Amino acid sequence: MKTLTAYELREYLNDIENDGADLYKIEVYFRTDDDSDVELITIVEEDLFDDETNNILSSIILKTK
Repeated sequence: MKTLTAYELREYLNDIENDGADLYKIEVYFRTDDDSDVELITIVEEDLFDDETNNILSSIILKTK
């Protein structure tokens, strides 16, 4: 399975916004699968930086607390 990139996430959000969705009113949840309970994502943060210079952001994380 391929990891979702920040670019792909942004493109998806742009697409649904262009289709009329109001992103200010859409909450973000997390599920491990279709049958699991949802957890509300409350924070997005920088995560890891590149190994060589430690200056280039390489991942972000979504947190529930």
